[in-house]
Amino acid sequence: MNRFRIWLISGIVVIIALGGLVYLRGKLPEEAVRIPTTVQVTEPAAKPKGFAKPPEPGPQEKIKDDSEAMVEALNSGDISDCDKITWSGELKKQCEDNLNYASILKSGDASQCDRLNSQVLKRQCYDKIYMTTAVDKKDPSICDLIKDETLKLMCLDQVQMILSRYAKTADDCSVIASASLRRQCEDNFYMHSSAKKLDAEGCNNISDGSLASQCRQTVTKNIEVKRQSEIAAKNAATPKTLQEILELCDSLSDAKAITCKNAVYPQLAFDEKDLSYCDKISDESGIAECRREQGEKLNTYYLRQSLASNNKSLCDKILDEELKQLCQSS
Repeated sequence: MNRFRIWLISGIVVIIALGGLVYLRGKLPEEAVRIPTTVQVTEPAAKPKGFAKPPEPGPQEKIKDDSEAMVEALNSGDISDCDKITWSGELKKQCEDNLNYASILKSGDASQCDRLNSQVLKRQCYDKIYMTTAVDKKDPSICDLIKDETLKLMCLDQVQMILSRYAKTADDCSVIASASLRRQCEDNFYMHSSAKKLDAEGCNNISDGSLASQCRQTVTKNIEVKRQSEIAAKNAATPKTLQEILELCDSLSDAKAITCKNAVYPQLAFDEKDLSYCDKISDESGIAECRREQGEKLNTYYLRQSLASNNKSLCDKILDEELKQLCQSS
């Protein structure tokens, strides 16, 4: 009986002990009861060598950088500044074209147009140089090289307009398509050549009766001026400028002085680019003739200057409205 009690008490003690261990295991955190079986050793990260590469800018930043570089290049006018456009190859080409285009047009050398990247701009470059060359040389055949049909017609109109006002030979007028402009061209040529050669017979080739009459009067005046100049040359040194000739006219008698001055004023009107000199001529027909003839010369002068310098403001000085519009539209 005593032995049974001892075993019973021992069993109860063991059960209580096991229950306590189970209770404590449930209360402690999992980490507190886990027994690690391995140990992991972490090596320190390797330090980067040299400087780290900066991050590439985003799309918006690239556009902003290239746009600023484009503006800087256009402001400086230095084509090497286009190299600062680093992200957009197309924008770089546009930059180079913008800076090359104006200088090529100014040079008048059509072969330089091949330096342009844009095919459209390259074609415009050729056409504009051909037009300027055609007007400068008064050669309508050069207009045929122009690809743009509208510009080609404009080129032909301008060349023919110039030829109709001032041709060096009668044959120059033969290339003019318009019959009326061709006759006007021939009349102007015979007017100028007859006055220059003091050939009254040449005035008979002029189809316009009024202009033929003015031609004969001009030849008569020029013959008299030449005679008076020869007389004056014997008594004084040869004048070097028109103003000196004008002063020399005052040394003549009243009638001869007036004739002398009437011949000088038209030349002064062109040289000084001031038609008010024409108004100093003593007779009304002489004033009208001076204004017409010198006005045409000035119109041609300003047209050529505006095209050569690409300066549209010079077109405003052209007196003939039709010619002025052609100048402005080109």
